[in-house]
Amino acid sequence: MTPQPHMLGTTSKEGKIPTLYEDLDTRDTIVRSYTVTDRDDVAQIQDVLDGESFGGGFSR
Repeated sequence: MTPQPHMLGTTSKEGKIPTLYEDLDTRDTIVRSYTVTDRDDVAQIQDVLDGESFGGGFSR
């Protein structure tokens, strides 16, 4: 199933991140953000399911 994202809002300026969406079909929350790549940060994230990813960097 293809997500049907609906933008809920953003605190960014000029179209930058973060931006929050809701999938209109599933009601899942979608967050547009920078990808977490720091190994220590990644090691702290638990229970990541297949097809999931994680982001951060909201303070940029």
